[in-house]
Amino acid sequence: MLVAPSHRSDRGHQGPVAFIHLLCSVAGVWASQVVVPQRVNAVLGKNMTLECGVEVGTNLTLTQSSWERRLPSGSVTVAVYNPRYGIFIPPEFIKRLHFRSPSSYDATITLENVGFSDVGIYTCKVATFPLGNTQASTTVNVLVEPKVYVSAGSTALLDGGNETVVATCIAERARPPAEVSWESNLFGQSEVQLFDEVNGTTSTQVRYLWQPTRHIQGHTLTCVVRHPALQTDFRIPYQLNVQYAPDISVVGYDGDWFVGRENVQMACKANANPPAHHFRWIRLDGEMPEGVEVMNSTLVFLRPLQRNDSGVYRCEVANDINLRSRDVRILIQGQSQAERSNSITVAGAIMGAVLALFLITVSIIVILTARKAPPPAYTDKVIDLPPTHKPPPPYSGRAPAVPLGVHASQVAWLCQARKAERRYELADGQGPPATRAAQSGPRGPTRLEWVCHQSGTDRVYINHKEHYV
Repeated sequence: MLVAPSHRSDRGHQGPVAFIHLLCSVAGVWASQVVVPQRVNAVLGKNMTLECGVEVGTNLTLTQSSWERRLPSGSVTVAVYNPRYGIFIPPEFIKRLHFRSPSSYDATITLENVGFSDVGIYTCKVATFPLGNTQASTTVNVLVEPKVYVSAGSTALLDGGNETVVATCIAERARPPAEVSWESNLFGQSEVQLFDEVNGTTSTQVRYLWQPTRHIQGHTLTCVVRHPALQTDFRIPYQLNVQYAPDISVVGYDGDWFVGRENVQMACKANANPPAHHFRWIRLDGEMPEGVEVMNSTLVFLRPLQRNDSGVYRCEVANDINLRSRDVRILIQGQSQAERSNSITVAGAIMGAVLALFLITVSIIVILTARKAPPPAYTDKVIDLPPTHKPPPPYSGRAPAVPLGVHASQVAWLCQARKAERRYELADGQGPPATRAAQSGPRGPTRLEWVCHQSGTDRVYINHKEHYV
């Protein structure tokens, strides 16, 4: 009795739960789903694809898939696929609309030659049995791909001219407006202009302004256009064309033109834009020498060089911009650089040899003269008088000065007589003069005898740098 009520109670609680599980399983088996993109951007004049993926449950049957377009007046059918009856497309779309691969899983359509009238909302519908219709919508927007081109400025680019429009990049009739820019490493600037067109499109023009200089001749600018209708950036290169007067250089003269040299010439080279069309050689300091001809832009010497070929020559070049010239001073040497170098080398060697011989001779003479000089006698007296910076000795230590009133001739005569007398005394065996002077008594020498004794009896060497009076 107690078990049965309890069993009935359990069944009463399990009933609603089982019903919910049954509904979920039926919904999962019968469910269907339509998958489309949220937005599609079509390009004017090109094909557009509207994707529609169909997911049908295992217990459902696809009866029909279709596309409808929403208009202000209502919805209109543009394409129908029925697995049993086939495909239906209205007459207004029959020439440019078709299913890509119709099946129970794919309802994708393609619309050719899209125009502005195709803008709007499109709905993909799927009918299944026994569930009914399932649908999803997408918005179609028509883009207009810009027409891109580059135009040159209205005036030619001249070297050193004022700032001017180099080129203009144009993205014409785009929807939405295109993004346009210039790529360059020049120090120019860009100006952007937008123009609205009557069909709802916009034209964009970007001008590039720059001050021309010849050093940028041939440089390339790049116009870059970005737009949703373009899969990648659109790039257009534009090469600068800067016009300038001739830049002249002369080749051929190497500075080693000498008398007798043959097959010499000077060529006048010109870098110009537009190209140079006029070349002329003239001589500024006289008439053009005979035997010299102008061939195109080259001055040719048809004979060996002569002294009178030295001078100043001018090359003139002109193009449509201006006339320019270049002067060259020609010096005809008597010898070539190699011959002159050899002469200088030989002369230097000779001078070096002469100088060395002179130095050797002088050295030999000095050595021989030093060897022949007689050595000083031991009896010679060297009087080392005190230098001028030393204090003078006491008066008693000074040598007596020459007495006043003695004439030089008297000194010489007395000194000779005194020398002869000394020789006789030595020969007779008498004692030295000092002994005889002692024997003669207290009489002192006469003035002349004193002078002779001080000047002639013995040699006296006086140091002139250190003597004093």
